[in-house]
Amino acid sequence: MVLYNEYFQPASQVSKLGYPNTSDVRIPLEYLKNGQFILFRTCHSYGDWVLLSAIPRLLKQKYPNCVVAIPSPECIAKYFSPDNWLYKHDNPFNNVIEIFKNNPYVDGMIDEIPQGVPIYHDHFRIYDPKNADIPLIQQMLKFWRFEDHEMEDCLPELYWGEEEIEEGNQLIKQMFGEEEFGFLYVDDLFFIQNPEYSDERIEKKREVIQQEILKHDLNWLYYTHDGSFRYKTDNKVLNIKDFKMSLRIQNYIKSQSKLIIGHQGGYGTDCMPRYTQCNIIPLWPGTIAEHILIGTYYLM
Repeated sequence: MVLYNEYFQPASQVSKLGYPNTSDVRIPLEYLKNGQFILFRTCHSYGDWVLLSAIPRLLKQKYPNCVVAIPSPECIAKYFSPDNWLYKHDNPFNNVIEIFKNNPYVDGMIDEIPQGVPIYHDHFRIYDPKNADIPLIQQMLKFWRFEDHEMEDCLPELYWGEEEIEEGNQLIKQMFGEEEFGFLYVDDLFFIQNPEYSDERIEKKREVIQQEILKHDLNWLYYTHDGSFRYKTDNKVLNIKDFKMSLRIQNYIKSQSKLIIGHQGGYGTDCMPRYTQCNIIPLWPGTIAEHILIGTYYLM
């Protein structure tokens, strides 16, 4: 039985999110019959939301007459403090807009959760106790009664408008002309600030990135936290921070790149495997767990 009053329990207060695949707990048929769906997340970084970005399309494909809504930043702010995400974002609750703008499968945005309407957010998932490396979106869709073949095409997806595409193409031409380019997302900030990462491991991952760069005869556009570039290449290297553009334009330009190399990150890499090859150092060593993305090559 689903306990509705546990919608927004902090993850730290439960031993395990979701239900094992041996359980028969699934989203109620009555909710599906009603067809008024609200897609909600309990974590709000760019990467948290972008992992779920294919859900509106997949819901429309399985339940053709449904209506799919997402929470507005104002709605999210009623239930969560921005403090946990402020080190990455000026206003983390705006990420829901960044990711779902122009998405033709989203019918609207709500400022209030309708009274009496259950919210089946990311804590409602079906996991495999024997395999942690199953994408979060697939675990959630299992709860929504999806079969495996109905959720194969589940990589993150973004939708750019004509003006965004035009601006992105103009910037690409300005930077690289007609030549192919790659994108380097080499943000050391997480690794340096995290006490679990030794200097030896940080140096090792830099060596891995350097080796990957040298395998490819490409010009490079890069992002680093402090704007510096510590790697060697004989090709053109441009700092994306030197060009004034929105995050959405940045992501369009990345989608047109030949290859992305770097550290795992929502904005930097996790939003891109649908569009280009991503060779990535995982955020955590060992098991990637629910953050794994099909088609991404993990370097360590």
